[in-house]
Amino acid sequence: MIRTIIVDDEPVAQRGLKKYVQQIPELALVATCENALEAEDVLSKSKVDIMLLDIQMPYVNGIEFLKK
Repeated sequence: MIRTIIVDDEPVAQRGLKKYVQQIPELALVATCENALEAEDVLSKSKVDIMLLDIQMPYVNGIEFLKK
């Protein structure tokens, strides 16, 4: 199982990505987060293999978060 997290501040994008992940049997959705701060908390508690990450988000953008 490939553990996946979605990080996107737009509800429509979150729903679309969640639907996509659920259609692929090899993927397991660990969490859906609205921003990098939420994702950081999830990542500190859970192992994740794939992160579907939005670029433009509040607080910390996706590029800055990925560099961390």
